[in-house]
Amino acid sequence: MFRAISCFLLILLLPALAWGELRVAVASNFLGTLNELAPLYEADSGQTLRISSGSTGRHYAQIVNGAPFDVFLAADKARPQRLVDEGLALPESRFTYAQGVLVLWSTLDSPLDEGRILKSEELEYLALVNPRTAPYGAAAVEVMQQLGMYEDLRQKEKIAQAENLTQALQYVTSGTAQAGFLALAQIIEEDGSTRGTSWQPPTELYTPLEQQAVVLTSSPQQKAGQQFLDWLQSEEAQAVIRAAGYGF
Repeated sequence: MFRAISCFLLILLLPALAWGELRVAVASNFLGTLNELAPLYEADSGQTLRISSGSTGRHYAQIVNGAPFDVFLAADKARPQRLVDEGLALPESRFTYAQGVLVLWSTLDSPLDEGRILKSEELEYLALVNPRTAPYGAAAVEVMQQLGMYEDLRQKEKIAQAENLTQALQYVTSGTAQAGFLALAQIIEEDGSTRGTSWQPPTELYTPLEQQAVVLTSSPQQKAGQQFLDWLQSEEAQAVIRAAGYGF
C-alpha cells in the first residue's frame, strides 16, 4: 500500500521534477517588467522563473563562458544573433520581445528638450551606462554625438559611468548625477505618466533598440524555455510589456 502511494505521488511530481526553475538572464532595463510578468506566467504554466539581471554585454560574456542560463532576454538583437551564429542559442527561438525607448531623465527642473541640460552649468555629472556592454549606453552616445555634445562632456569628465541601467538610475535618484540616459520603462508610472523631468530623443538619432530573446543550446529545459518565449508573445504578456513603456 505504501509503495503504491509513493508511486502515485512520484507520478504527480514528475512534471515538477522535469521542469525545474527556468533560469532567465535579463537585461537590466527589462527587470521590472519581467518581475511583473513572472507571477502571471507561473499562474499560467506552473513554472517559476529564476531571474538574473545585468547588462547585455556582461550576460553575453557569461553565457559564452558557460553560465547556466536557459533563456536570454537581451537589450539588443546583435548578441542573440551572435549566440546563434556561435551555436550557443537555438536559431528558431530568436525573436523580438520588445522595442526599447531611450529617455534622458533628471530630477532638476531644467529643460531637457534637445538635450539642453547637457550644456547646463547645473549638470555636474551625467549617468551613462557603459556603452561597450549596454545597448542603451551605446544609443545614448549616438544621440549625444548627433547633438555634438558627447566629446565636450567626456573631456570635462562629466560622465558618471554605470555598470547597468539600474545603477544609472540610482546615480540620478541619489543626486550623484543630475541627469541620466535610461530606459523609459524605468521611470513610467502605472497611469502612463513619467516621474521627474524627461525627454525622449527622436528615434532617428539612435539605432533602434530591438530587444531579442533566445533559448540557449546548453539548457536542459529547452522545451520549457521555448514555451516561456511563446507566452511572451501572448496578448496577456504583450499588454504588460506595452504598459511598461515598450513598443513592438
